[in-house]
This record gives sequence, C-alpha cells and structure tokens, in this order.
Amino acid sequence: MTRPPPIPSKPKRPAAKPAGKQAAKPAAKTSAKAPASAPGSAPAPGAATVPAGNPKGVTVNQILDAAANFAAKKKLPEAIKVLQQAVDHFPPERPNKPTLAGLLVQAATRLRMHHPAGAADLAKEAVERDPELTAGWIMLSGLWDRLGELPQAKVAAKKVVESPTAAPDQVIAAANLLVRYREDQLAIDSARKAFEEMGRPLAWASAVMYIAQKVADFPFIDQLGAQLRKAHQEGQSAEARESPRTNLLWCEDEKMNIQVVNVWSEQSIPGPISEAPPARPLDGRKLRIGYLSSDFRDHPTSRLINGVLRHHDRTKFEVFLYDSGWDDGSDMRKEIVSHVDGIFPVASLSDQEGAKLIRSHNIDVLIELNGPTRANRMGVLKYRAAPIQIDYLGWPGSVGGRVVDYVVGDSYCVPEGVEALYAEKVIRLHKIYQVNDYLALKVPEVPSRAQLGLPEGVPVIGMFNAINKVHGEVWDTWMKIMKAVPNAVLWLLDPGPVARRNIAKACAMRGVDPKRVLAAPAVKQEAHLARLGACDIMVDPWPYGGHTSTSDALFAGVPVVAVAGTNFASRVSGGLLRAAGLEALVQPTLEGYVRTAVRLLRDPKELERVRAFIRDNIRKADIFDAQGKTRQFEAAYVDAFQRALAGLPPRHMTFRRPGKKSEAQTAATAPGTAAAPAAAQVAAPAQAPSAGATPSGVVAAAEQPATVADNPAVNPDAKRIPVVLVCGPWSSGTSAVAGMLAKAGLFAPGPYLAVNDPKTPATYEMKAFQQLMKSLASEATMELTATPKQILQALRDFRDNTLQPLWEKEGGVSAGPVLLKHALSALMLPQLSQVFDVKVVSVVRPLDAIEATRVRRSWMPTMGSAGARVVYRNVFEYFVAATTPFITVRYSEVIANPAKAVDELASFCGLQMTAARKKEAIAFVARPQPQAPRPVVTA
Repeated sequence: MTRPPPIPSKPKRPAAKPAGKQAAKPAAKTSAKAPASAPGSAPAPGAATVPAGNPKGVTVNQILDAAANFAAKKKLPEAIKVLQQAVDHFPPERPNKPTLAGLLVQAATRLRMHHPAGAADLAKEAVERDPELTAGWIMLSGLWDRLGELPQAKVAAKKVVESPTAAPDQVIAAANLLVRYREDQLAIDSARKAFEEMGRPLAWASAVMYIAQKVADFPFIDQLGAQLRKAHQEGQSAEARESPRTNLLWCEDEKMNIQVVNVWSEQSIPGPISEAPPARPLDGRKLRIGYLSSDFRDHPTSRLINGVLRHHDRTKFEVFLYDSGWDDGSDMRKEIVSHVDGIFPVASLSDQEGAKLIRSHNIDVLIELNGPTRANRMGVLKYRAAPIQIDYLGWPGSVGGRVVDYVVGDSYCVPEGVEALYAEKVIRLHKIYQVNDYLALKVPEVPSRAQLGLPEGVPVIGMFNAINKVHGEVWDTWMKIMKAVPNAVLWLLDPGPVARRNIAKACAMRGVDPKRVLAAPAVKQEAHLARLGACDIMVDPWPYGGHTSTSDALFAGVPVVAVAGTNFASRVSGGLLRAAGLEALVQPTLEGYVRTAVRLLRDPKELERVRAFIRDNIRKADIFDAQGKTRQFEAAYVDAFQRALAGLPPRHMTFRRPGKKSEAQTAATAPGTAAAPAAAQVAAPAQAPSAGATPSGVVAAAEQPATVADNPAVNPDAKRIPVVLVCGPWSSGTSAVAGMLAKAGLFAPGPYLAVNDPKTPATYEMKAFQQLMKSLASEATMELTATPKQILQALRDFRDNTLQPLWEKEGGVSAGPVLLKHALSALMLPQLSQVFDVKVVSVVRPLDAIEATRVRRSWMPTMGSAGARVVYRNVFEYFVAATTPFITVRYSEVIANPAKAVDELASFCGLQMTAARKKEAIAFVARPQPQAPRPVVTA
C-alpha cells in the first residue's frame, strides 16, 4: 500500500490522534561523509566534492540538502534540476568541475542511512547517466540489498568488483554483498586481494572477516580475529568500525561486545536523540503495542514472534506491525498478519517519517526486532516513535541504549551483575528469553536415512547453524569427537562449494577423512524439522551458539551438546537446554563438551534414554510455553508504560517461576506507585495513582488468578524453594562435594552434623534436615518409616517453618539455591522434587572404597557398601523415569581435578563464582601432593 490506512475509530478501537506537539524533533543535518559502513552495505562513495560558493551565494550543503529533500518526497525531477543548476553555475575558472552523476551520488549519501528508497532513486539516476561511475554502483548495490531488490543488488555489486577503476575499499564492500548471494569465490578472492593491496588496514578487517566466515577460511578468520581483538584491547574500536554481528561471531568477551555495539550506535545513529512523546493515560482504552522489523516474512524471526502475536490478549492490547522489509507472499506472512490489527510498510519512508507514522498511531510501547543487524531500521527509534522502546529477539544483548529503554533477556543469558554493563534496563523473562511457537506444530515424521542420503548404522552428528559461526577452535574440537567415534559422520547445512573445499582441507589437516563430513541442502522449514530427527546428537558452536537451531533440534527430539557461554549470544543454547531440564548437556569446558558428545555417541542406551526424555517432556517445557511468555511480555509492557505515565525512570524486571515474587514485586515501591497485588505471577506493574489509568483494564494480564498448579491456596507446593540436593551414600564423598559447593558460594544453612572422623572436619549436613530424614526413614534398615503423604507434609512443614525463614533472611531469590544433603534423601526423591525446586548432585564412589571408609569409622553396616547399593538403586530408578535435573560426579575425579569439578558443578547449579570463591572451593577438597624423596647428602 502506498499510504497506511487510518486506524478505525471506536467502537473497534480508539481513533489515532495527530502527534501535534508530540512530533519528533527534526533530524540533525549530517555531513556529506556517511558514517562507517557495516559489512554488507556500501561505504560512503568517493565522489568529487563541489567547492563551496557559487554566483548565487548558495552553499554546497544547501544544494545537496535540497536535492536530498526532493528525492525523499519522491520528487526526483526537482532534485535533478537543483543539482544540474549547481553544475551549470560552477565557476569555469575552478578545477575539477563536478558532474551531475557525481552530485546525485553525494545527495544519495545524505539519505542512505535514514531514507534508503530516496537514496536508491538518486543513485540509480546517477549510474544511468554515467554507467562507469563505480561510486554510484557501490551505493546502489547496498541500497537495493537493503530494500530487498536482491537480483539487482547482485548485478550492481558485480559491476563494482569487475570494474578496473574501483577502489580497494569499494571492492571489499561489494564483495560483502556477493558472498551473501553465493558468489563466494569471487567475493573472497576480490576482498582478499583488495585487503592486501591496502596493507591489511584495521578499518576493513571486519568487512573481510565477514567474508572469510562465510567461506569457512578458518586460518584467515583467526588472523583477522587477532588483529581486531588487539585493536579493541588498545582502545581502537572506533577505528576498527567492526560490525557488532561480526564481532559476536568470534569474540566471547561481553565487555568487548558491548564496547563494539556502543561504537556502532554512535557511528550508525549519529546526532541527538529526540525527546520521547509523553505517555497518554489509558482512560479505559487498550494499550497499543507496535513491532518494528524487516523480517515479517518466511524468516526465523517471524516463526518465533508469531508465538507472541497469536497469544496477545486482544481484549486488553491492540497490536500493529511496522514492516521495514517486504511482503514475500508466504504463508508465514499471512499467518502473522492475521493476528494483528494492522501492518504498515515503512521501508520506503525515512527514519523520521517512519517515526512520525508510528507516533500518529499513538503507539504506547514499540518493540524493535532486528537490533544492529544488516537490515535494521533502528534510526526510526532515534526520533522516539513511542514513549517506551524495547529491543528484543533479533539481537542477543545490549544495543547501546541510546535509542531503547529496555532489552529482553533472562537470568541465565544475563546473569545477575552483568546488567551493570548494559546501558538499557533488562527485562529478564522466566528461564529463557526466547519465545518459541512449536506447540502449534506437529512433530513431523522423520524420513529414512536413505531418503536423506545418510549412511545407515553409523552415528550422525548434526550441525545446522550457519558456517560463519565456526572457527578454528570449534573445528578442532569437533574433529576430536570424530576421531573418538571413528564411524560417525558430521552433517552440516551446506555452506557452498568454496566453504566445502576449505572444510575438506581442515579435515585433512586434522587427520579426518573429508568424506565423513556431509552437506545438507536448504529445504523448507517443515522438511528441515523432519530431517533433524535423523541426527543422533547436535553439536553447538561458540561463542555465537545456536538460538533457533537449538530449539529446532529439541522440538525434533535431538539432544544438543553445548558449551556454557561467557556472553549473551553464547549462553542461549545453554539457557534453552537448562529450561528443558537438560543441564548436563551444557558443559563448562571443551574437555567436558567432547566427553559428553562421545559418551552419548558410544552408548546407544544412554542416548536413547536422553532422547526419550526429550520426546516425553519437551512439549511441556518452559521453552515452548509461548502463551506464558506472552503473559510475561504483556505485564512487562504495562509496567514500563505505567512507570512512564507516572514520570518514573525504567527499571530492571525479573520474572520468577509462577508463584514466586518477582524482583519487581519485592523492590521498594517507588514514590507515587502502588505495589502489585499478591496474586500477580509476573513482574508487577508500577501503577500511577492518577492520570486516569485503569489498572483493572490492562494490568489484568499480570493479575489473572493463578492456575490450580500455581495457586498456593490450592497447591501447597506452588512456592517451591530452589534446592541443590547432594545425594549419595555415607562415606561416598558427599561432604567433600557439599563443602566445595558451600565454599563456592551456595547457601548452606547450619548448624551441621559432626562426625568422628578427623578427615571430615565439617559435613555441611544441616542438623535439622538430618533429623527430618531420620524421622521418616531408618538408617539401620534403609527403609521408609512414613507414608508418602506423611513425608510430603513433613517436608512442607520443614520448608515453611525452618528453611523458608533462613532462606529469606539470606536474601531469598537473590541468595540462590539452598544446599541440603543426607543419604536417606535417596529414598524420598519423588516427594523432595514435589516440595522443592530440586537439582540433584549424585556422588558416586566404588563400593569397596565406601566399605573401607565405613570400617575405619566403625559405623553400622548400612553406612557402607550395603547401604550404598540401596541408595544407588533408588537414585538410578528415580532418574530413569523422572524429569528432575541431575548431575553425577565421581568422588575420585573431584579429588584429582577439583578446579574442573567446581566449574562443572557451579554451571549446573547456576552459581556465579568469584575468583576468590573458586580458589577457596578448590582448596577445600585439594589433597596435598606427596613430596619427592630428598636426596641423601654424602660427605
């Protein structure tokens, strides 16, 4: 449509009012030189500059501004006329007379960032007048790409790299586009040659890195990464001009990631930020939500956000889409449009015009879904299109904060304390930030391996992330897995012929037959989800791990082995796996990553057990609860809006498990706001006491009565305290493991039981918990002495009357899980898991070693190998059928390598250790090394 239709008036929905005095401030005028370009878009062209002054006294900037303004208003003839007059009036005595084509490109430069359609009209006119004008073609290639005119963009980029007059920087910029159009060999050859001709300048290292990542040139990637890392460490991020996306693909340092994105924000969205329009009182109306994206088509972003769009409570919210991309006519496009009140194109509008349109619709909360990626229109946010602006989904982490108030994460991807690095406030959703709409789909039937071109009878390792997420260290690690399982094959998403050749070289260098690496063709989403089931496991890359690819695999029932990350992008896979109850697949070290993958591939029974767990439980897991995520979003939108309405600044919000108080609820109530009702299950909106707001009409998304399962009045276990249960027989090493966790920072309430063993000065076994266990089961017979109902009631009494006060005094949610341990707990795992939010650390030790320790301590027989058999049998039988998260640790490995053990356990427990805590934990279990015999000194 050429003009957005007006929003209908009541009763369907409130009429859109003119922005009036709320209109955004005019954009600050920019210089003729465009900001540094991100890879995938053209740099500022090197066209000649018109000298200042002319017979009429009109400056060059005024001429170019006038032409740009005409083009933005689709008045191309007037723009051409203005520029032609400038050429005609150029003083004949001055050298370097400009051409009309050159001036057209300069005028286009003024529009390229905030009005791509108008800039494209000018650049197209330029190359039609001068087909050899490389600056025009490079400008046009980037603009056409941004506007979705992909075939034309490819032609324009080829003209640049094939032009004998193209400058090296223009060649690299064009090659960035060509590699996306699968002209891989031309792209890498052209870019590498140009980069070497320029002397490998820092300013173009990121652009060349982008191409090297696309073609899997691992050695070149590592070289460029080292160059960029050194530059960032030495404070040269502005000179590096690195794309935030490229940086995330190689850099695991979150501080450096944010440093890069901050520089990008200043360079790509220059000038002052407009004042936000004031929040309008609700007065009984619905809250208006807008989503801005270039990906409202058959795209992963749409497949994810559709889960929110289709679950929005339409009795309380109006929802609009602002499309900066294009309509591909797909079923996905039709699906998302069917769930909203309207969709409006903004691709052909300038940033200021786009913001003006959104303001005219009186949007209360605007959510931007691209982040600093290639096709973003974050410049619209510069003009403050809405009172509240949020960034979500398309970008993992901070976006620099200048144009948004909030970003969305979770407590794993943005651990406690990390928000201090963010310029924005963080909305932490429960368990995992990513919304997934898979419950609307049916698990597809898996094709046969023959149909997929896969060999029969061998393990298949899948990797369906883009190849640009892979670098040398990742490939080395995967080759270790391939060597350890010599009949396995690695199945990759086809990266193209150039990347396949580079991968074959990388295999040969590491002693792996390249024929064991197979390429999967691109297919439609339904067929892709079906074929994933043919994989035995998936391996996740780092530091930019899988996001949609991991949730795809879990939906298909395939376990994913991941590395615990150190920044937002690298933590997403781990967050998804943890939310699915698969913490053991998230390893803190590369050695653990390899060991986990190899164990699953070598042990078909264990692999099938894990796959069965996923099949049986994944559809009930939090990661696929799109409706629950939507309720959290709606509560967050209301909270943010009502704070703005009350004149309060944004604040961090953290959503806890339903039934627990959120950070927003427990935080001190700000002046002029009311606390949330006790029934709220998510972040409590701060309500303005006046201004005509009607919380009952909007906040109901956060005030709906709890379900039976989550209502404490109906379910006494709705408010479960998080517990890490160290479970193992006596003499197995549970005291060592518990003590190490306590030293690492886990809350371990006392007083503790003391034992008659000088080797165990502290058991870290809470006396009150020990007495409770002994009241419900017999140490002498290793049998229960109470009924399941009695056990549940006793555990609830202990929780509410003993543990809860201690936990809340320690800080409650902020204190983290509570550490408990006792051997008899193995007999009550079902009841403990019902009453507490339990994670189990199962400690194992050989029976003969357990028996030897029992004898040394002179303990009863059940505290040796006899009791150990009962404990291990109960633990094993419970975990075969249950969904409780658990990890198994060998006492011998804890003693042999305490640093590795504490890292794995801290990751499993969700514990953020300081260096001092870790040192103390290691020292607690470290054994003194035997000294070598001293030499005999002779006279």
